[in-house]
Amino acid sequence: MFIYENINEETLLIHLHGFASSVRSSKVLAIKDLAISTGRFSIFAMDMDYQSTTTSRVLEVLDSLVKGFCRKFKKLILSGSSHGGYISLNYLRFYSPECIERVLLFAPSYNTLRLTLEEVGYRGVEEWLEGKKEFSFVECETGLEITMHKDFAVDILQKGYEILEGDNVNFPEVPPVSLFIAHGTQDRIVPVEHSRKFVSKVKVSAYKEVEDDHRLTNTFKTLLEEFLL
Repeated sequence: MFIYENINEETLLIHLHGFASSVRSSKVLAIKDLAISTGRFSIFAMDMDYQSTTTSRVLEVLDSLVKGFCRKFKKLILSGSSHGGYISLNYLRFYSPECIERVLLFAPSYNTLRLTLEEVGYRGVEEWLEGKKEFSFVECETGLEITMHKDFAVDILQKGYEILEGDNVNFPEVPPVSLFIAHGTQDRIVPVEHSRKFVSKVKVSAYKEVEDDHRLTNTFKTLLEEFLL
């Protein structure tokens, strides 16, 4: 499923939802409503199904979307929530940003594999980490059972997609495009300390901490308007 509203001929926002989310999320609906009410940008979002594939394949799909939309729109805005932020940052690391003007990151993940292992524990995942079989677990925030592609972990480890590794921040000090980051201080999924570490090493255009949860339930609309308008 995808959402595409061609409202503004110059600017398109591509939103990447979180790991256990979809285009039916409240964030996508809020972005769509803002696009329609202001006419300042068009919006595209699609179900990414991260768990059923690998990060490398998702990045290839995103690159095709960016290159295609760059032919139609003068500038793109890339928006990523949680794991969508992880994908967005890795896109900037390994691909040319083309006509991307800015990237908006909402409670972004910087080390999805490590966070997953910390949630499910390190026992019983050995074969999954070696790419020998799929791995299933119940996601703590949504209660949904998620089955991970057998090559998901191997792909991340081989390609070096984890951005935070100990004290290392695997990202250019000066980003290729403007970065706008928001993170909730009550986030129990991606610790706000991860964003603090990232912005201590990377020059971002704006960083906002708000008293909110991982989903930015109470502040997302305000943050979106601030970063966009």
